[in-house]
Amino acid sequence: MKAVYSPLLLGIFGLFVACSTAPEFDAVLANARIAEFHGDSLSYQSVHLALRDGRIAAVVPAAVAVPSANDTTDLSGSFVYPGFIDAHAHFLALGQALETVDLVGTRSWAECVDRVRQYVADHPEVAVVRGRGWDQNDWANKAWPTSHALDGLTDKPIVLSRIDGHAVVCNQIALTQSEITAATRIDGGEILLAAGKPTGVLVDNAEILLRIAEPSREEKIRYLQAAERWCVELGLTGVHDAGLPTGDIMLIDSLQRAGALRMPLYVMVAESPEALDHWLDRGPLETDWLSVRSFKFYSDGALGSRGALLRAPYHDRHDHFGLALRDTKYLKSAADRLAKAGWQMNTHAIGDSANHLIINLYREALSARAAKKDLRWRVEHAQVVSPEDQILFGKGVVPSVQPTHATSDMDWAPDRLGAHRMPHAYAYRALREANDGWIPLGTDFPIEHPNPMYTILAATARRALDGHPAEGFQTENALTLAQTLKGMTTDAARAAFQESDRGEIRIGNWADFTIFEVNLNDITPLALPQTSPTQVWIHGARRK
Repeated sequence: MKAVYSPLLLGIFGLFVACSTAPEFDAVLANARIAEFHGDSLSYQSVHLALRDGRIAAVVPAAVAVPSANDTTDLSGSFVYPGFIDAHAHFLALGQALETVDLVGTRSWAECVDRVRQYVADHPEVAVVRGRGWDQNDWANKAWPTSHALDGLTDKPIVLSRIDGHAVVCNQIALTQSEITAATRIDGGEILLAAGKPTGVLVDNAEILLRIAEPSREEKIRYLQAAERWCVELGLTGVHDAGLPTGDIMLIDSLQRAGALRMPLYVMVAESPEALDHWLDRGPLETDWLSVRSFKFYSDGALGSRGALLRAPYHDRHDHFGLALRDTKYLKSAADRLAKAGWQMNTHAIGDSANHLIINLYREALSARAAKKDLRWRVEHAQVVSPEDQILFGKGVVPSVQPTHATSDMDWAPDRLGAHRMPHAYAYRALREANDGWIPLGTDFPIEHPNPMYTILAATARRALDGHPAEGFQTENALTLAQTLKGMTTDAARAAFQESDRGEIRIGNWADFTIFEVNLNDITPLALPQTSPTQVWIHGARRK
């Protein structure tokens, strides 16, 4: 809401400032142009921002003298946006990815093997060779890779995760150590075979069969701090981590309490029967830096690895419908428990069958309690949703999407879905309209790049970093810049029940800002990826 100030009020404020003998504020950001949302419109107001105890204490018109503070930063007309929030990501995994074999952008399996070979030579100290980011859809030969070329590289386990995290290829040492054979079976997962033997490829739930050394506490601390540095550099002031086990959550809490981690996190508990029992008995965890009041579930796998659960067979695998990662009876039981306890349920759903199941399961579980609690149960990804299901969003069922998934998948998704289903996929505008005009936006990093500017490009222009397609991908579902920025700020905060103290620039909110020298309205789409924030403030402290 735009502030209106009377001459009398301005005079009183100026007199107060002149008569004060000691600074009232911890910091002032002078000569700022703050972004304000009016519905789906975006405007800017010239003000001085006064901060106290990490929050916005006053929004002073630029016509008034700069308030006195212990520290003053002259922004010289820079554009101040509410701090950007990534509403779906994997914070710990991002830091870990920085220390593993980077396979993103590889053009062949041979290139992946070469990168692994070099990593093994450069890192003799590691106990497990990990990598991530390969995608056979980007290769000339789109067949699944096999472990054959990995088996002579080292006597250590090698585990290489596909770009979506829903499949791995590992060497025979990892399979043997984990006692995975051609006879091994698991619900909701596949162990790919060739000539009656495991190829090394494990899809979805089959990944949990691996028994290899986990990162140490010290390594996890290093991962978390590395992720924080990169996120701040890119302009993020908050992250929703989409699923961590209890031990990792408590590690984050201890680091934040000690001041060793300073990124606000909304963390979903990685569900299991044991985790449900623990947290529903314990209750939510809320601090200035950490919020734990939700669970992350998986209903299916990913489209790229053909694990997404579809209502009709895959266009390029006619006998296959995808994988159900959790039993429906279990999901319904968990939903009833969470609705009764007042916790948020957030479920990964990619395929149209998975979305149909989860949306209707949510509505059924919430119907008896909708009048009592606003639980905002989220469908994470909502990637392929039939038209009759799209209109069921809203009234407590929230689509949570990642715009760069659309531009990453658009070149091969028609092979999986067929042209007849493509209009039902990545329909972000339609989902937003169904959800009463709001939609939280994230990246799913490290599956996608964490740069929020890539999100803006994908959401508004529906184009990849290289500019294709020139006309945009299914642009009828593009978002405006204002809608996209709301998705990364006010909508993301709302999806985490945090709209009362973040997501907008207003008195009382946390002083979280992503600041640019330029107006984002004035940047051409393909220049967005080269645009970086000049300053980042989190809880009243400048971090960049």
